[in-house]
Amino acid sequence: MAGRFTGLTDPQWDIISKFLPPPPIKRGRGKPPADFRMILNTIFWVLITGCRWADAPKKGIWGARSTSHRWLGRWQNDGTWIRLMQSILGLAELAQMISWGRASIDGSFAAGKGGGEGVEYGFKGKGVTIHALSDGNGMPLSLIHTGAATSERDQVIPLLDSVNPRTGLRGRSRKRPVVVQMDKGYDSRELRKKNP
Repeated sequence: MAGRFTGLTDPQWDIISKFLPPPPIKRGRGKPPADFRMILNTIFWVLITGCRWADAPKKGIWGARSTSHRWLGRWQNDGTWIRLMQSILGLAELAQMISWGRASIDGSFAAGKGGGEGVEYGFKGKGVTIHALSDGNGMPLSLIHTGAATSERDQVIPLLDSVNPRTGLRGRSRKRPVVVQMDKGYDSRELRKKNP
């Protein structure tokens, strides 16, 4: 379901900016380096509202659409998004905001009629499935996307294994919920025996 987004607040930007790679240094003439806050505003606007890149707002607090799209891909490829999520989860863990007692796993189908990387034909049609693990408060702990034909049961252990809050403290941080609820698409006797 599409939501609303009006740009990052100052406190949100203060937290996120600490975990981003340093911006490129301007060398010589030409345009100044991209403003990462404006880039993130545009990326989050597209992801939260569900609109097309062509419909992204211009000027003001928003970055250029082509630049924002390029940084989205660059940060995906270099692991910035994963590090950002792990660092924010680490802050939530330190603030005791993660409810480890109960978690849930569910998936969402996204149609991919035009094709693309990872798009497959599944029983719901051509597309991808987004698998999510959320804590007892509904906070996302990990996300995985697969082709629509991929078994949901095979994603349970990778979802649990990918939870890695970076707290900066020594020793292991808690990574597994006590109880995991999931629908029958994810559940199996073999998983119950493994007791991840």
